[in-house]
Amino acid sequence: MHCWGPNNDDGHLDVPADVRFSQISAGNRYTCGIRVDGGITCWGNNNHMKLEAPAGRFTALDAGWDHACALGANGPVCWGWNANDRATPPLDAPLIAIGAGAEHSCGLTVAGALQCWGKNDNGRADSLPGPFRDLAVGTAHTCVLRSDGTPFCQGENAQGQSDFPATPFDAITAGDDHTCGTRRDGPLECWGAESQISNVRLTAPDGIFASVSAGYRQTCALNNEGQAACWNHPFVTVPTPPYDSLNFEAAVPDYRQQQPVEAFPWPGGGLLIADLAGQIAVYEGGLEPRQILDITDKISTRAGEKGLLGVALDPEFESYPYLYVYYTARSEHEGGEPGARLSRFPVVDGQATREDELVMLEHPGLYNLHQGGSLRFGPDGMLYLGIGDGFECSECARFTDTLLGKIIRIDVRGATAEQPYRIPDDNPMVEDPDSRHEIWALGFRNPWRMAFDSRTDELWVADVGAGYEEEVSIVTKGAHMGWPLYEGFLCRRGPSENCDAVAETTLPIATYNHSHGCAVIGGVVYRGAAIPQLEGAYLFGDLCSGRIWALVGKGSGDQAVLEIANLDALVVSFGIDADGEVLALAFGGHVLRLVEAAEGYSGPETITPRVTTPPVPTT
Repeated sequence: MHCWGPNNDDGHLDVPADVRFSQISAGNRYTCGIRVDGGITCWGNNNHMKLEAPAGRFTALDAGWDHACALGANGPVCWGWNANDRATPPLDAPLIAIGAGAEHSCGLTVAGALQCWGKNDNGRADSLPGPFRDLAVGTAHTCVLRSDGTPFCQGENAQGQSDFPATPFDAITAGDDHTCGTRRDGPLECWGAESQISNVRLTAPDGIFASVSAGYRQTCALNNEGQAACWNHPFVTVPTPPYDSLNFEAAVPDYRQQQPVEAFPWPGGGLLIADLAGQIAVYEGGLEPRQILDITDKISTRAGEKGLLGVALDPEFESYPYLYVYYTARSEHEGGEPGARLSRFPVVDGQATREDELVMLEHPGLYNLHQGGSLRFGPDGMLYLGIGDGFECSECARFTDTLLGKIIRIDVRGATAEQPYRIPDDNPMVEDPDSRHEIWALGFRNPWRMAFDSRTDELWVADVGAGYEEEVSIVTKGAHMGWPLYEGFLCRRGPSENCDAVAETTLPIATYNHSHGCAVIGGVVYRGAAIPQLEGAYLFGDLCSGRIWALVGKGSGDQAVLEIANLDALVVSFGIDADGEVLALAFGGHVLRLVEAAEGYSGPETITPRVTTPPVPTT
């Protein structure tokens, strides 16, 4: 057996050696198979104990998003994430087929009835009398074949699942938001959600196929000769000249810390680099680094996404020499969790004075995750701050009486202890007495890194997804980015009217799923001079896969996302040097500069790029 695709450090492609399987099923970053002896072996990511397969002999298996189900001599059994009783099958009728989705499971009884259990949003888990002859369970929808072979689907109809064809099929398969089947007359047919970028995954290849399997935004089929054909959501285009000659080199070989999160030019020369632990220093031309500020004793880094998260200089630094820092403080707030704090430090003779810290904004930390932390001055001179939803309050992202899940915009000029900031008169919520007037945009899960385009003044924001999509957006005044109703282009709350009610939702410029990584890292729009082919491209990356992408042709019919590098490191942030060239920051102490590789260039000294190519199966 052979598996291929991004392994994402979970090992779900690492097939156990010397084990023979009769069936196999792939879930969300894990894989399970029925061995020839009837037992089950699982491998990959073990969140929610989804690898803890029960003992016994089994005849059928399906791996869902975070739980799996199988049929054995004693009936159905499920394991993994047990929320909403999705892993507790009914035992009132023997089953002959079984399927697992994200939060529901279904089976066919010997009489052909559909029996479902688990979360039942929009009827995805409705049980039906039938009789039915085939079953397919998708992420949030369920499809069956009637006795005459025609399909019926229920569940996430907002994604087009209700538009199923009237022709008879031999078999069907359900993916995330699309369904495919082998028609009785031979060809494949697919239906469901059209991608906002392309509907290629609904366009099945020509030919006669014996079987088909739909996954997350991709589909594969086997013809009668055993040859495979796959097609998918075309997020990434393989780079071609002139984009295939780019690489990264060490920008600060003597960087001494391990977790850089910010880097930008320091007035008077050098590069300011801030570390997650709380140290900020200027590095200049091989000279001894000059410490600007050390607040390690003030910062909570005890768990999760905590630490020094954002740094910005006053845009009129010569007249207003202030350093602004957003960090998770050790001071205890209601609930016993450290809070997130925005502070201003005066800079005197090149040093920020700790004792003159002005705390401008504090809010309790709800959890260890989703702190946000992007801190940027806009072209209007206002200070913008991205704040996450706190993890435990995703609904807060759409409520305007809290700053959680928002980008805020404040005027910090002339700040005092009595009035640490002012609300700009043109903020979108200033006329609403029930809303926080600091809000500039809402509907974010965890906005991690944002940047203004120095040419167009557009605000680019990357918002980290949950289980489905990572997204990149251009955010404007009053924009509602959709979370938690939307995740990328996906409506999480079917039926459609639940998402259509947020009619003003701003959809992203681009999204990608977790076959490409796990968490988007927002970058910058390239306006440098050294790599002219990147002019106007938005550069961003992914934390887990180390991939760096360039989005070119924004908003046009020629828009494409090109993979320009693949770094063997945890990329966490981007920056700009004094020449306008792009920097990538990675844990492990790497501050890298994007360059156009010269002929014979062998790669950077401090970090080795890797190129991942799906292997060609040989057996």
